[in-house]
Amino acid sequence: MEIKKEVFGHLNGQTVNRYIIKTDDMRFSFIDYGAALQKIEMPDRQGHLDNVIIGFDVLEDYINNSTYAGLCIGRVGGRIANASFRLADQLYHLEKNMGNHHMHGGANGLSHHIFETEIIENHNKKEIALKMTTELKSEDDHYPGNMKVQITHTIKSDNSWTIHYFAVTDQETLFNPTNHTYFNLNGGAADVTDHLLALESASHLQTDDDQIPTGELIAVQDDMDYRQLKPVRLGLDTAYRLTGDPCKKRIKLLHEASGRQIKVQTDAPYVVVYSAEGMDFTDSTGHHFGSGAGIALETQSMPDAIHHPELDDIRLKETETFQTATTYHFSVHS
Repeated sequence: MEIKKEVFGHLNGQTVNRYIIKTDDMRFSFIDYGAALQKIEMPDRQGHLDNVIIGFDVLEDYINNSTYAGLCIGRVGGRIANASFRLADQLYHLEKNMGNHHMHGGANGLSHHIFETEIIENHNKKEIALKMTTELKSEDDHYPGNMKVQITHTIKSDNSWTIHYFAVTDQETLFNPTNHTYFNLNGGAADVTDHLLALESASHLQTDDDQIPTGELIAVQDDMDYRQLKPVRLGLDTAYRLTGDPCKKRIKLLHEASGRQIKVQTDAPYVVVYSAEGMDFTDSTGHHFGSGAGIALETQSMPDAIHHPELDDIRLKETETFQTATTYHFSVHS
């Protein structure tokens, strides 16, 4: 394994770097901006390398669009209804950046931070980690408390990517981070409806017309039931509650034509599956990303959990530390 560091761009007088980590047959690229996964180059069963995520080669494309491609999200992934919540008998008002609601931590959330990055190379050459750190200030994002956040991306020689979150706060707050990578295992040759998806999940959250959870869990059935491998459909923007053993791989994404597959292990209780219906973005090189260009598998706690404490709890007290981890295992089957 080896790692290469290079300048990716500049923003407000700060340098944003890219880190390219190579295994024997894959390459994973990350940037300091938003602690983002920028590219995964993965072979198919013939050994042909393709980029299998949505990523951009120009920093401005990460800044000037709303896809959140590859970025780490927080303080809270997903929507917060009416951009407000009550905590410790105080009402907090957040930025309204999705209609009347708050989405993905707002304009000063994790996805817009330039992280400080430390490269950690294991002495046995079997793994390389990027420890990325930043601070969230209450005066900037209007959540209570100032936070120190550490996101560690670890690539192992077996072609696995682990994302680990660690955070502390000086005042009780909300924290529910996720990563917004869009996968497309056909290398972008078509949309993701030629992929197969399986989830260990018997229920998903009901949402209203604004995609705000109602607080009801619905048993999976028909085209919402992915307990067995079945084709990805457009229109998914759905929080599935995971069942089974968190130490096992409870999520699987497969592209049969290329042989590429991802199996996901997470300690998070939910995965938000988003198949990007309606995506419409053209990057600086002229490449257009249309409807279904990728599928995001956002492992996290329940969206808008602060308004449904009977289902999940995303409060973080000043006496606590927050930790969660998700591992994506990449392989090619014959």
